[in-house]
Parts: sequence; structure tokens; C-alpha cells
Amino acid sequence: MHGDLEQCEVSDDLASALYAGDPASFFAHGCSIALLSAVYLARPEAGRLVTLCVVFYGIANCFAIGLWAWRRRRPLLFSARQWIGLHALRNAVLHGAPGLSIWFVFQTESFGFAAAHTVLLVTLAALAYASNGMNLLNLCSAVPTLLLPATALYLVQPVDGGFALSVVLVVFMVVIYWFATQYREFFRGIVGARVDQQRLAETIARQKAVIEEASLAKTRFFATASHDLRQPLHAIGLLAHALADHGASTQERDETAQHIISNVDALNQLFNQVLDLARIESGVTQVIPQHFRVSEVLARIEMQFRPSAAAKGLALRIAPTAFVAFTDPVLLERVLANLVSNAVRYTERGSIWIGVRHGGDPERCRIEVRDSGIGIAQHEHELVFEDFYQVQMPHQTARQGHGLGLSTVRRLTRLLGKEATLRSDLGRGTTIRVPVGLGDAGLVTPSLAAPFSVSALIEGRRVLCIDDDIGNLEALGTLLARWGCIVRGCRDELAAVRAISEGFVPDAVLCDYQIDRHQTGVEALKEVREALRRRGHNGFASVMITGDMVSPELRALAAEGVPVLRKPVTPARLRRTLDALLQPHGQDEAA
Repeated sequence: MHGDLEQCEVSDDLASALYAGDPASFFAHGCSIALLSAVYLARPEAGRLVTLCVVFYGIANCFAIGLWAWRRRRPLLFSARQWIGLHALRNAVLHGAPGLSIWFVFQTESFGFAAAHTVLLVTLAALAYASNGMNLLNLCSAVPTLLLPATALYLVQPVDGGFALSVVLVVFMVVIYWFATQYREFFRGIVGARVDQQRLAETIARQKAVIEEASLAKTRFFATASHDLRQPLHAIGLLAHALADHGASTQERDETAQHIISNVDALNQLFNQVLDLARIESGVTQVIPQHFRVSEVLARIEMQFRPSAAAKGLALRIAPTAFVAFTDPVLLERVLANLVSNAVRYTERGSIWIGVRHGGDPERCRIEVRDSGIGIAQHEHELVFEDFYQVQMPHQTARQGHGLGLSTVRRLTRLLGKEATLRSDLGRGTTIRVPVGLGDAGLVTPSLAAPFSVSALIEGRRVLCIDDDIGNLEALGTLLARWGCIVRGCRDELAAVRAISEGFVPDAVLCDYQIDRHQTGVEALKEVREALRRRGHNGFASVMITGDMVSPELRALAAEGVPVLRKPVTPARLRRTLDALLQPHGQDEAA
């Protein structure tokens, strides 16, 4: 593709260059016609052949001028290669007349006259090289046409010094062709450089357009987010002043407090959704797949949304299922929570159904969320997955939600390696399907909903914790100790290396990203790994805990398979991560 484009550019530039040099050629050939006419037609012995030659030469020059004017007027009539071919034909016709006219010189038997005529031909050949040297076809149609007849006549005619002149002419043509080869390579290099520069400019223009679009999207994002943040903040400010009014009754104060609580919940929801998007976009949200029963996730979804559905008079139905999935249960739960939240918000009457559908593929199934809500028009099916886009509800002026639910769903499902599909129409409800991979019932982790208890999987494991915040270190140590772990807390990598040298060989290392002495947890993990390697221990599980979202180091660490947990880290998330990392070797390979 690159070569074809460059060849087209070379042909276009070549055609333009060939025809651009024609005006000088017309003038030179016009002078040559006048000179030949003055010399040969004025001689008494000039015959009809001389007249025909001069007339033909004049017509050929006129043909060349006409071709040049035609291209200027209709440049798109032929392709660049066709224009180049026509120019070569024009060269052969135009240079044929002066080339063959050398025969008239030999009729005079004057060596001086022959030499002068030869100089004229060499001059025309030099001009032909200058205007046609960048193309071999055009050069061959001009220079040999001029010089080969003279070379042949000097060889066969008994003229003093004729052989030497023929040799000189041959050498001259060889030199011209050698220089023309360099000329063509130089010309192609210039065109190639221009093509590369043009391609680079186009690439920069496309990248600039992408950057501008991203900048515009970010501006729209922050404008809408700031609006949605200001709304509850404004309401909270007014409600707080109303709450401070000592003249209000107890019932009014209670109602005001409930309004404040609902606005704070709305703020929390928006912050959580924006943080979800930021974590996904930063490329550090990790997928930790596990074998689990989908019914446990659905049970928690039912517990979370049944009150809000009942408050609107909606029936929330969860279809029983024994399906075992293999994916990240935490991310899947966030996907389903966003879908059910949208379904409750945009359904005024009827029901919401959640269940597992088995298709033709035995290796996966689909979790469906169906509602009897307002539905989504066909032209909005893609728009609803954009940030802050909301379907307008009939007879409603106030915004509901923030328009981030489905955009989060799309990003999370793609992070899980799947693609959510939507089926909906106005007034007929909405169905969204989320594909889920098939799990192994024999590798199911302990119940995700059950309280954590000390198990053989984690009990007695040695865990090295590195954090420069003593409060975080103590809280983490207390939690791990309750799970039956043997914990050693260190405030920096030096203390961690010292603990290893004293014989504490960890099964897992939990490290904060920002630690003291302006070093990162990535460097601390390297020091710990090196210290363990020196003692002959190469295998341990490592987890990075951080509040940072954009560090390239964290993205690189996540790419290496090291879990990166975002603060605040829930005990459930930490426990599931450790369970996945510390599971027996055979199960790990199966996963």
C-alpha cells in the first residue's frame, strides 16, 4: 500500500515536471527550425525533401505546444502514466526531424558544416536531458532520436575525423544516461520524502482531531459532572440552613434530615461512578476470575434493590439458577448493579426480571436484565452507552441518575472480555444481556456472601505488610491476624529486607504504593523479591494497595499480573484476592 501510494505520487510529480519544462523546449526548437530553414532552404540545391523536413519539424513543434496546452486545460482527462506516454510520443516526433536532418549536411561534403550541425544536435540533446532526464522512457524517445542518425552517418560516410566524432557522440549519450540514472534516483528520493512528509502531516492531523475530540469529551464530562455535583450540594446547603431553623417542627426537621441524607447518597453514587470510570480508563482495574455460583451474586443484587423496586410498586423477580461462572464476581456484580439500578429508575410500572439464559454455546451463558420500562428508541441504542447520556422520560423535567450507568457497564464488560448487547424499543421495555463464561463446580470458592472464617486456605500463611502509615499497618495486621495469618508489619523496604534476613519468609506481600523516603511500593517489591531470591525463595504472592490511578508503574505492574487494589479496599475484596493468589498449585493451574 505504501509503495503503490508512493508510485502514484512519483507518476503525478513526474508528469507535472515533464510538462513544466516544455516552454523552454518550444523556444529552443523554434530557434532550431528557424536556423535550419535559414541554412538549408536558402541554398540553391535545397530540394523538396529539405522543405518537407522543415515543415514536418514545424508541425511537430506545434503538436508539442498543443499537447502542453491540452494538459493545462484538461489535466484529469488522462492518468499521470498516460500523460507521460503521450509526452514520450511527442518527444519522438519532435526530435525526429532535427535528428534526421543531419543527412542534408553530408550532401554538402563540408566537414565544418557537419561539425556545426552536430553541435546543434548536441545542444538539443543536452536540453532534452535537462527536461526529460527524470524519466527513462522520455529520455530514450529524445536523445537517441537526435544523436543516433548522426553517429551512424559518421561511421559509414568517408568523412575526415568521422569515426572520432561518432565515438564522442556515443560517449556523450552514455554519460547522459549515467547522469540521468542519478537524476531519477534523486527525483524519486525527493518525491518519497514529500510523500512521507505528507503522510506524517495527515497522521498528525488525525491525531490532533482525536486529541481535540478527547479534550472536548473531557470538557463535556466535567461540565456535566460539575452540574450533577452542584445540584445535590446546592440542595444540601439550603436544607442545612432549614435544619438550623429552631422554629421548625420536629417532623419538618426529620423530613429535612431525610432530604439531606438522600442528597448525600446521590453525591456518593456519582463519586463512585466517576471513580469507577477513572479506574477503568487508567488501565489498572484488574480482572481476578474465580469459579463461583451466580445465584450468590443475584441474591445480593436482590437484597440491594428490592426495597427501591417495592417503593415504586415494581416486582423484582430473580430466576433460580445453579449456573457456575468463571469471571470476576466483583466486576460482574457492579455490571448487574448498574443495569438493575437503571431498570428501577426507568420503569414506572410492571416488573424487572433477572436470570440466566443458556444459548447454543455450552461454554458460556448470558445473564439477562429485563424491564417493562419506557424502552429506548433504535437511534439511541449506541448513544445510551456514552458518558452522561440519558434517555428522556415522558412527562418528566428533572434528571434522574447521572447517565454513567451504561457507559460503566460497557467498559466493565469489555474489561471482562465480553460485550453487552441491548434489545429495546419505545414503550416495550429493555433487555440487556451480559455474556459470562462457564465455570467448574469443583473449583467453586467458598460462598461469596458468607462471612469470612478461618480456613485451611489462608490459616497459618505468613504475610509481610509494608506501609509507612502506622494506622493502616495496624489495621491491616489486625484484619489478617483474625483470618489466622502470621503477620509482620514494616514501614519501609529496609525493614522488610531486615525481617526476611531474620528468617521471616512470607507467602504473600501486601505493599502500599506510596511509602516513605520518596520511594514507591514497586521498588520495595523489587527489594523484597531480591532478598528472597538470595535466600533461595523465588515464589510469593504480592498485592499492591494504592489510591493512585494514573501511574505508569502501576499499569506495568498490573500487566505483569500483580493485583493492584484501589483504596478504600474492602475486606471482602482483599480476602478474595488472597484466596485467588494462595490457592493450591493444581487449582491455580486449572484457573
